[in-house]
Amino acid sequence: MRLDVVRCFTYLFHVEQERELRQFLLAAAQSIGLSLTSTQVEQFWIHLEQLLKWNKAINLTTITDPYEVIGKHFVDSLAALVAVDFPIEGVVIDVGSGGGFPGIPLKIGRQDLRLILIEPSQKKSSFLRAVTGTLQLKDVHIFSGTVAAYAVGEHAPGDVIVMRALGFDEVAPFASSILTQRGQVVLYGTGKGVKESGIEKSTNFTIESKYTFSLPRDYGTRVLTILSQRIPA
Repeated sequence: MRLDVVRCFTYLFHVEQERELRQFLLAAAQSIGLSLTSTQVEQFWIHLEQLLKWNKAINLTTITDPYEVIGKHFVDSLAALVAVDFPIEGVVIDVGSGGGFPGIPLKIGRQDLRLILIEPSQKKSSFLRAVTGTLQLKDVHIFSGTVAAYAVGEHAPGDVIVMRALGFDEVAPFASSILTQRGQVVLYGTGKGVKESGIEKSTNFTIESKYTFSLPRDYGTRVLTILSQRIPA
């Protein structure tokens, strides 16, 4: 009888925790101007569960607290939907996707986007294939290799490159070749300039705008730097 009581208490605890986490996700998304549907919340919940499960075997993220994953990964990733005018059915290239950030949250938020996740780690690529399959996301392609390897292949040009794990200098030599002429690059960062290193030396890109926002729970201030290609005169 006592074991049954413990199991019941544990079950109720997890149910309540899940409810609170889902509400936190909804409120956190609203804080940056986005409203999520129940279907989107469910997809984020699946991503969260799969991320933490796989993270026990491979290093996908150092953040393992569910609230922090929601705030520092999901909401941070989603902010680009507020700051950038993604074209309808546009091609979004996530370079160094890792645990699927920011690409998968952007896809959940905008199902029409066509997503390419570039990830050199085979193990992380396996995770990306598994989680996008579980989420039943359409128009998602995982490229298991470097951005340099991707650039020499034959692919449809992207409309937007997004990056959280890498700095601009690491993708600058290849960005123009994998983007449309009016393509943009979105750099996620803290505003300290690390991700922007190399922009001043670039002859192909210039800073178009910056978008500053605060993460929930005082998790910090984040800055999106949006770069545009210089159009030849």
